[in-house]
Amino acid sequence: MLDLLEKISSFQYHEGILSALKKQDRQIYEFIKKEYERLQSTLQLIAAENRCSRAVLAALGSIVQNKTTEGFPGARYHGGCEVVDDVEMLAVSRAKETFGAQYANVQPHSGTSANQIVLAAMLERGDKILSLGLDQGGHISHGASVSFSGKFFNVENYYVNRETFLLDYENIRSKAMAIRPKMIICGATAYSRTIDFEKFRDIADSVGAFLLADISHIAGLVIAGAHPSPINHAHFTTTSTYKPGGPRGGLILMGRDFDRKIKVEGREMILWRHIEKTTFPGVQGTPYLNNIAAKAVFFKETLTEEYKNRQFKIIENAGRLADNLLDAGYDVLTGGTDNHMILINISHLRPGMTGFIAQKCLEDCGIIINMNRLPYDEKSMKVTSGIRLGTPIVTRNGMGTKEMDRISVLIDTVLQSVNAVSNHQYEIKNSLMDDIKSKIRNLCGEFPIQ
Repeated sequence: MLDLLEKISSFQYHEGILSALKKQDRQIYEFIKKEYERLQSTLQLIAAENRCSRAVLAALGSIVQNKTTEGFPGARYHGGCEVVDDVEMLAVSRAKETFGAQYANVQPHSGTSANQIVLAAMLERGDKILSLGLDQGGHISHGASVSFSGKFFNVENYYVNRETFLLDYENIRSKAMAIRPKMIICGATAYSRTIDFEKFRDIADSVGAFLLADISHIAGLVIAGAHPSPINHAHFTTTSTYKPGGPRGGLILMGRDFDRKIKVEGREMILWRHIEKTTFPGVQGTPYLNNIAAKAVFFKETLTEEYKNRQFKIIENAGRLADNLLDAGYDVLTGGTDNHMILINISHLRPGMTGFIAQKCLEDCGIIINMNRLPYDEKSMKVTSGIRLGTPIVTRNGMGTKEMDRISVLIDTVLQSVNAVSNHQYEIKNSLMDDIKSKIRNLCGEFPIQ
């Protein structure tokens, strides 16, 4: 009887959370309501975004978030951790199963935090990093001058081929041989083709470097086998957990190198233990236990056939969208895509066209994308020559290739109708905007958020 009462009490407590917010803070409640309505009535085509399940949202909004603790399960710095220890150990077990890893650290607050932990663990100030440049499709945390990694380490970049915009592994090898980095970072935020992690490991081994693979953008595809996995090629694999469809957060994974012995300040230490000691107390304090609970829920979802099949549909939809835009005359980088994203040089559409204008005019019509600086782009990051589109959310909502055909026509109709006044200003007929917005609302209404 007591167990039943406890279950009812917990259910009632959590069930009324949104009602409690509405009563206590109507302004924030209304903002949340507006965001839901925005998502329901516009097309979400940002490659860096995804949508988590209601079960993940429930874990994020649970009482678990109140627990303060530092350290890892079985070695906490606070009492009362028996429940959250179980939560974290379950999240770790599921993450390892999901990715086929030997080690998983579910505590990083973000993908960037995961990268910072690895770099802080393995490098000393001034050590050399070789990574894909930010302007080439890399990530800020991979060594951009404005980031932690760029301020404390000596960062050199490798580049995509100027003609094909593909990774040139022989040139990467030559650069590595020339500078002898201690860490090589692979993975990208704006690269639409398959990454050969095995080649990267061979390059890293040839110069005695550690290899960090940041798969934040393609993690869901890796889980499903729709993209080759780096787990047993890279010394460290990192990812955010929201891009593949989970909660906000980060993850560090290791494969065959997880129990490798290294020297740390003259003492021998196992690699995974060094990563944990750098996580806490080195970089982070208390982990977000509600996010870890939500990660556990998400990892369970990734083990289903429904999730895995959807990853292949994401690629299929991206390919269809890219092919349609190519047929319509758009300059799609690399001639297509192998993953979830499409990169387009929109400045080639007509004189005066910029990524900023494309993003703004499409958003004003209900199509949400982002401007993106392209490799060898002569325009600034505030203007850009390019745009980036992605298909995770529209696929999550149930759309398929037929809907991609409809979407490509809507995108083309808007962009062909825009008159660029300046780098940031444009003109378009209000009647056309209203017509497109109406069609977008109708399309989204056919695929409501579940």
